[in-house]
Amino acid sequence: MLVDTYIDRKIEADLLAKNEDEKAKHISSGKLSASMLGDPLQWQILKILGVEQRELEEYVIRKFLRGKQVEDWVVSQIPDIVATQKFVEYKNCVGYIDCLARTEKWDWKNGIIPIEVKSVANSKFKRIMGQGPDKNHILQAGLYALAEKIEHFAVLYVASDDYRVKVYIYKTEDYRQEIDGIIDRFYKQLASGEVPVFEPNQAWQKSLKYSKFPSWQTLTPEEIKVKLSKLKK
Repeated sequence: MLVDTYIDRKIEADLLAKNEDEKAKHISSGKLSASMLGDPLQWQILKILGVEQRELEEYVIRKFLRGKQVEDWVVSQIPDIVATQKFVEYKNCVGYIDCLARTEKWDWKNGIIPIEVKSVANSKFKRIMGQGPDKNHILQAGLYALAEKIEHFAVLYVASDDYRVKVYIYKTEDYRQEIDGIIDRFYKQLASGEVPVFEPNQAWQKSLKYSKFPSWQTLTPEEIKVKLSKLKK
């Protein structure tokens, strides 16, 4: 038996090259994005300042590709869609709604609502069914509803291994105050010109393994000032 790795190596090289190309072409709006609402304030500020994030490992890029394929498929299965990837802005925070759909045929009929679609592995899907959606996904979808002035929104999870789907519906007003507070805090911090110390919003964010900016996460205020001054130079 001969084992040939050429195709796998080519896929790896192509994915890495495409990722680098997309990074090079990306132009930041300079605004907070809906997908960042659940991030620690330090991560939000560093990203807007253009600080280099931790490089994605090749297997993570493959997982993102798989997730995108699954999410595109499940969107194609949602009935009565009125829009997809719609750009919205709320209080200087921007984002793209995965889809807006009518809910007249749903168990709970709430007119047209924004739906945030997330692909997850079966293990996480099981956890979500027991503990509920991730807070950052709720905040992201909630901002879309605020931007569209819609009373309800949904977070849809699809299991990437077997395509099971679970949809959670929330009242927009239940999250207005929290979302407004996150946005106001971010722009106040940005205007100060300072990078704050790291403070996690969720337990998993404490781990350097998952940190977007691990070299900043353990720094004191003085160490942050020194590091920031060096970057500016």
